[in-house]
Amino acid sequence: MLKKLKEIRTLNAFVKKQSVGMQRKLMLYWVSMILVIFAAAILLLSVAGAFSQNDEQLHEVMELHLKNTQDNLVGHLDHLTAQSLNLSKELSREIEGALVQEGISLQEVNDDPERLLKLQEVMYPPITSTLQTANCNGAYAILDATANTALPVAGHSRSGIHLRYSNLSASSPVTPTVVYFRGMADIARQKDLELHNRWNLEFDTDQIPGCRELMDAPLNRPAQRYFWSRRIDLKDTWESVMLLCVPIVGSDGTVYGVCGVELSAQYFQLSYPAVEGKFGSAVTALAPVQDGRLLLSDGLVGSVSGTYLDGLETLAIHQGRYYNEYATGTERYIGLHQIIPISRDDDGGTDWAVAILIPQDSYAAYTADVQRTWIIAALGLLLALLALSFFLARRFVRPITDSLKRFQQEELPEQGLSSGISEVDELAEFLNARARNQRLEQGELPPNIAELFDQFVARKDLLTEAERNILRYYIDGHEIAEIPDLAFISMSTVRKHNRSIYEKLGVASRDELMLYIDLLRRCGRLQELF
Repeated sequence: MLKKLKEIRTLNAFVKKQSVGMQRKLMLYWVSMILVIFAAAILLLSVAGAFSQNDEQLHEVMELHLKNTQDNLVGHLDHLTAQSLNLSKELSREIEGALVQEGISLQEVNDDPERLLKLQEVMYPPITSTLQTANCNGAYAILDATANTALPVAGHSRSGIHLRYSNLSASSPVTPTVVYFRGMADIARQKDLELHNRWNLEFDTDQIPGCRELMDAPLNRPAQRYFWSRRIDLKDTWESVMLLCVPIVGSDGTVYGVCGVELSAQYFQLSYPAVEGKFGSAVTALAPVQDGRLLLSDGLVGSVSGTYLDGLETLAIHQGRYYNEYATGTERYIGLHQIIPISRDDDGGTDWAVAILIPQDSYAAYTADVQRTWIIAALGLLLALLALSFFLARRFVRPITDSLKRFQQEELPEQGLSSGISEVDELAEFLNARARNQRLEQGELPPNIAELFDQFVARKDLLTEAERNILRYYIDGHEIAEIPDLAFISMSTVRKHNRSIYEKLGVASRDELMLYIDLLRRCGRLQELF
């Protein structure tokens, strides 16, 4: 018996070691499967473009912003062009009428301040009307004539009128003040206008590239040729502007001069503020494109709040899939641009573009935040899956380990194990059957039969000495009829002792008593009755 229990414990210990290994293997299997699924999910998300979604969203936002800005800016410039062409038409009529009335040509007005004053007096109403109605900050007209041809600068000094707004402000609701920037001071006194602190009598046409060529060109009508100048610095001021140059053409094809409107850098900044978004501040720019470069220094730039732009950079353009990169050497911007027609027969066919620019650092900071969120979410998901794999491994292995622990009992349960796993239950049933067979082969009693025998033997102490003698005769094989002669007692006394023996030992008949005696003899426990 002891040898058998030792063998069972050895088997159980071996099985227990194998169960720990099985739990680890199952855990490793779950972890491996989860990592494969996790890697496949990352790959599918990458192929589906989930990680390039920021670039796609940026492209959509900038494309929409560029389209809206382009529509607004082109509409703005077209409106200014139409008003300037109308200004040219009105000035041509007024100048031609004044010259016909005097019976002179424009060349005869040179060196004659009085006649120049009369021409400026008829030019003033159309110019001031254009300034008041046009979405600009200045209007002007230049005559191809000068008050003093003897001066050294007479070759590029020309008479005319230039009216400007002086106190532009995005935060102030005050109506801008009109100042007199160029022209004869008599007009300013007549109209009660303030002279600009950098007022000059005449224009310096050398400061307006293309102006002299436009005056000298043979033209039949103003719409035949006009252009927006590149950004120029107004002489003796800190301001820079772009001028729309439209020829003033007479009925006979004589070009009397140039007129148009002004867009200053300050006015453009107020008209096109930076747009704050999740990707950064989007800046609007109108600039020429030449040799793969965006020349901000020759164009106008909207408000640059939230960026490092100063509007004087030359940006190298690098085309990209979702957006372009614009580099200055030290600073980088991302965005899109679109070529737009703003001039007709201008300086060498320069292409002008409207551009939307966002600092690359702002976009990089946004994408870093998004990537950080992705990483945290992915790690959280991975940890949750690993915890799930650990839980599942324990849940599947625990019934096995609990069943194996029951094998450590002194004797295997007769009713078998119920672990919920058919293979483990079959193994337990097999071990139980084999143990029962081995006990029977070695003469051992099953636990429930052994308990009955223990109770039977224990009740022998209830017998009297006479009853024990009678029991001994039965054990020795004597029949009931032989007992009176052997014990020297009557048959009725024998029967009385039999009833007492049956009652005390818990048997119902002599046959049941003899069965217990026979089984005890076979098990080697008969001597326990004495």
